Amino acid sequence: MTHDEYLRQLTARAKDGTIPQGEVKEIAQTISEGRAGQDLYRLLYVVARAGGPAYESLVAGYLVHPEDPEVSALVVQVLTGHWRVGAKYRTQIIELLGSPEWDLSDDVFMAAVSGAGEVLHDAFDAELLRALLKLAEEGRGEYDDDLIRRLAVEAIARALGAGHAESMRPPEGVTRAEWSQGLLRAAHDRLHEAEPQP
Repeated sequence: MTHDEYLRQLTARAKDGTIPQGEVKEIAQTISEGRAGQDLYRLLYVVARAGGPAYESLVAGYLVHPEDPEVSALVVQVLTGHWRVGAKYRTQIIELLGSPEWDLSDDVFMAAVSGAGEVLHDAFDAELLRALLKLAEEGRGEYDDDLIRRLAVEAIARALGAGHAESMRPPEGVTRAEWSQGLLRAAHDRLHEAEPQP
């Protein structure tokens, strides 16, 4: 069996839950000893999927990983979407929302936008909501601003309590522009309510 085939089978076994915990532990040890090399993404995926939150500290160690932005993006998704522990890592998520220069293809940035929506879905955080609002209203001043704004609006929908499906598109009979404006108003209202009253 080639190494690539082994990794493919390992990933498939992680998805269907047939990797014994002893093997997960060995893979985690390979990662923690710095022996994963080019396989880091797939091995982290396997540990996250088959090992679960017991490996949070190992997985979270790769949240900001300039050497491989895809690894960072995976970790953001795992911590915020799958394990729902993103609030613990809000500082790093805010940092990733700032479009780090090492994130050349925006993988981490886009994962951080969605991840911020997941964190906010679970608990209010004024700083995270302000960061999403700024992106939704101003973009980043780049060529892909329409996409960025759209992702930020969808994350805000999630932050305001929408389910996954509802956060991806406007309700029937409502234009995307109307839906977006309504969400932005609701987010501003939510921030205003949270401000200490004199």
